[in-house]
Amino acid sequence: MRISHVALFVLAYLVAAVCALRLDLHGVRKPHSSSRLRPRTRGSELNNTADISYYADIKIGGKVYTLLVDTGSSDLWISGRVPNSSRTQFSSAVSYAVGSVEGPVKTAEVEFAGYKIPDQAYLEVTPNVEHTEGDGIIGLGPNDGSNIYQEMQAVAGAALVDRIFLQNRTTPNYLTFLLGRSDDPTDFYSGAFSIGEVIDGFENVLKQPKLPVSNVPNHQLHDQHFQLLLDEDGLIGPDGTAIPVYTEVIPTTDLKRATVVIDTGFSLPQVPSAVASAIYSRFAGAQLVNVASVGKIWVLSCHQEVNITFKFNGRPYPIHPLDATLDPKTIGLSGVTDVTGRPMCIGTFQPFSYNRGSNPNYDMVLGMAFLRNVYALIDYGDFIVGSDGRDAPYVQFLSTTDLAEAHTDFVKIRLDGVDTTANQTLVKHHAIQPWMYYVIMTIVGVVIFAGISFFFICRAKRNDKLAEASDTSPQQSPAPQMRVSIVPRGPPSYHGHTALVPDVLQPPQLYGAHGGAPPPGHVHMPRYYTTHD
Repeated sequence: MRISHVALFVLAYLVAAVCALRLDLHGVRKPHSSSRLRPRTRGSELNNTADISYYADIKIGGKVYTLLVDTGSSDLWISGRVPNSSRTQFSSAVSYAVGSVEGPVKTAEVEFAGYKIPDQAYLEVTPNVEHTEGDGIIGLGPNDGSNIYQEMQAVAGAALVDRIFLQNRTTPNYLTFLLGRSDDPTDFYSGAFSIGEVIDGFENVLKQPKLPVSNVPNHQLHDQHFQLLLDEDGLIGPDGTAIPVYTEVIPTTDLKRATVVIDTGFSLPQVPSAVASAIYSRFAGAQLVNVASVGKIWVLSCHQEVNITFKFNGRPYPIHPLDATLDPKTIGLSGVTDVTGRPMCIGTFQPFSYNRGSNPNYDMVLGMAFLRNVYALIDYGDFIVGSDGRDAPYVQFLSTTDLAEAHTDFVKIRLDGVDTTANQTLVKHHAIQPWMYYVIMTIVGVVIFAGISFFFICRAKRNDKLAEASDTSPQQSPAPQMRVSIVPRGPPSYHGHTALVPDVLQPPQLYGAHGGAPPPGHVHMPRYYTTHD
């Protein structure tokens, strides 16, 4: 947050407090949540839970729920029965990087961010240990990624944001969000979200470069996210020099630029192992460890100030050092210490904790640790189903982190007000140089070509031997032709009931949809044909 906005946040906080009493915020208080900043008119407050996830209030079937806000998925789902809902003949499933949910598709009146949809489609999930009654997600991603829409193939099954834009044709097709952190002494908000309007005081976001959203191939539309191209040399490390980032995305418009996904549903940004190593391994005592429930992650002293910067369209977006590392206690982790028993912090830019598959559509997932440092505007453009518009979708970022203020925050929170960062030293990082990368890729290509050539040569020799053998064998008369009758048949029956021919379930919607195995127990759900509760 920039120094010039401090007074604005104080005022916004006071206004939010008054509005909270008048609007009745349901008495919901999340652990470690800070005060709130309220959008100007049509918007929703985001509550920061344990400094890791952001929730917003939504009314479904006349009942208010507090659900996770996620720009990385496109479906609305709720655990448990919603009042005043109606069944459809459809069911669906949503797969995430870790885990999945499934159940019947229902419709109900939904009110969100000041807008009302009379018959919004959502997924009803049976409550269990992982998803208790009232849990759920508000998916705000592109409609192409909606599994419910893929099942229904109609506007009635479109994602929530699409329904809002289609119903309100004069509303600009964008949403904005501003995320805060609970341990920042100068932030007076937890988060804010708006649709079609910009939050007061942040109008300059409209003047920022429009970063075009890159499209996935047509046969992989189910994996479409809000993804951007990072600048070449667009990740500046702790020593002030660029960290090499090499794209693994084959259908890209620029092989020199990494593809990054903007996702509010990821607490810890996901990056290639080499990138995470380049950020954290140079700090004294840093180690790559395996933490239960988190996976492999870098840990280092909480007293180490880590400064990195991302670049888009030539503009720098510095990361607050309180976001580059995280006190594990804020996410419920304990016992993360070094050999002397001193508590350690975790590096928030985590090496990929899941398999992206053999043909990924992105190189990084920029979650909370990045998004807390920008005010983001996402324009859906022609992603809107049934839209006549032909405008390309884009994203605009307004940096909210002031480097000088961020350093002061770090000293106050992590160093108890005593600045010892001048004593920090970095060890030499042995990164793969660009010329080495291309040499390695060339060698791999030569080996693959040689292997393919060897295969075809061996097969040709084998075919020659078979041909010689057939020339010396006695000739046989061809077999007589057989008349084949095609008899129409209905679908098979089970226990006297005609079986429903299952529809093809969409591949896992998120992260790892190409080549990765589906989650254990992930099965297709046949359509439901009961029409009313």
